[in-house]
Amino acid sequence: MLRLLIVDDEPDIADGLHTMLQERFPMELELYKAYSGKLALEWLRRGKFDIVMTDIRMPALSGLELHKHIRRLWPRCKVVFLTGHSEFDYVYEAIHYDNTSYLLKTEGHETILDTIGKLIENIAGEQQIEGLVAKAMEQMEQTLPLLQNELLGELLHGELFDTRGRSEQFEELRIPLNPQRPVLLMMGKLMGRDSGARQTGKAQLHAGMQAIEEQYGYAHLHMKYIFVDKDTVVWFVQPAAGHAEEQPGGQSEEFAPWSGILLAVREYAENAEAACLRSFDISLFCLLDRSPCEWEDIADRWAMLQHEYQRQSGVRNGVVQVEFDETELDRTRMLRKSDLLGEYLATGQTEAFDSVWRLLIAEPMRLESVHAAISLVFLRHIHRFNLHDRLSGHMDLSVLMQPSGSPLDPAAWIDYYDRLASAIFDLQQQDQAERQDRTIDLVKRYIHDHLGEDLSLVRLSEVAEWNPSYLSRAFKKVTGTNVLAYIHEMKLKEAMRMLQQPELKIHEISAELGFISPPHFTRFFKKASGQTPQDYRTLEE
Repeated sequence: MLRLLIVDDEPDIADGLHTMLQERFPMELELYKAYSGKLALEWLRRGKFDIVMTDIRMPALSGLELHKHIRRLWPRCKVVFLTGHSEFDYVYEAIHYDNTSYLLKTEGHETILDTIGKLIENIAGEQQIEGLVAKAMEQMEQTLPLLQNELLGELLHGELFDTRGRSEQFEELRIPLNPQRPVLLMMGKLMGRDSGARQTGKAQLHAGMQAIEEQYGYAHLHMKYIFVDKDTVVWFVQPAAGHAEEQPGGQSEEFAPWSGILLAVREYAENAEAACLRSFDISLFCLLDRSPCEWEDIADRWAMLQHEYQRQSGVRNGVVQVEFDETELDRTRMLRKSDLLGEYLATGQTEAFDSVWRLLIAEPMRLESVHAAISLVFLRHIHRFNLHDRLSGHMDLSVLMQPSGSPLDPAAWIDYYDRLASAIFDLQQQDQAERQDRTIDLVKRYIHDHLGEDLSLVRLSEVAEWNPSYLSRAFKKVTGTNVLAYIHEMKLKEAMRMLQQPELKIHEISAELGFISPPHFTRFFKKASGQTPQDYRTLEE
């Protein structure tokens, strides 16, 4: 449903428009009203509106002043001004803006209803995915560097994505690298950025790095850098397409030792170091990976570079090519995956957990090297979320605290970890369902206790402390009906109960249940029950 706000300092006009629109668009619009510009602004600050229909001349905050707030808060909101002939010049200031139109107060109800109906159709058209994609493509040019940085950053941190679609992602984001060929990593640390003689801003530093790349880059290399944080740069390096090192026997570059490329990258790093010191008064310390790697191994190599940086002592400057053996790399790979397990376990990401877990157990003989780390992941999670008592009835948790020197049966441990992870995820799903049920019960009780008050989705979402859209979906999932239908059902039941009390007047019942007028209450009751309130009362007597 679209959300429409009616704003007029004359309550009769606002109430009349509310009733008229509710009758014509009961399923399309969720209606709100405000009797002043200031009250309207409060509504706009609480949540998004799709359409605002507002008077122009109002005390304290006029319609035109309100329009400026709407453009700032919700730029895509449609605004319809209600104006008289004498106010046309006054409103002309605003109607040249996008999404803004006007209606003369002398025009009839059908004109107003037709205008709102067309706006509903226009909004529906704008929400079509084709339109959104087209506009997104127009804006992508501006956000391209950010999207490139995000994708490459996810790869560094081991985010899983479809390797078959990697080429398409690189092409779409115009990343000048080949995702099917090995890549070389180099880590750069900016030393003394905040204490140098010249303070360097983020935009200035980015521009400087781009200038360094253009000045000192090589035609036979493709290099792409990203900032991982304010002091850390990572370069991704590949030979340009068609470049091949001269090798004995005519070997292609794919099988070459990359010695010439490593030399060129070292020279680039030395030039970048000198340029940073000269231009920004910042030292640049570079760690060059020992060799290129496949894209699937980037997160492990990045973890090793970070580990090597921590091990460096003394003055950190110049360019260092790191050396580490396969055993050390394997252990780093396994430990990184165990850290991911802890993250996915804590956030309830079952599929992501399973993906990493399957990669780990694919090499059961190496499980021994990180057995203690994996046990620690589970122990931390159990302690953090106070799950010991709830899990101990299903699992023997003392197994996790066995000393690392005890005999290890990889198959038995894999089965144990599998069952423990499943038990934890089952508890998470159970807790989530219970929290959802409790919140929906809270909302239902609030509706019962406040039938004559504000029961808009915005207000109910404030009670639940949930997003309005999420509340709407969850309410339908738990109760089988939508929020508005439930409110109407409760109001009808309460109205029937009150009508059985002869001392209560129909206009008193109407006011008590929050209807804007007795006629509105009568229309609602007859539509819901098939009888007028008076007929129902007569039959019950």
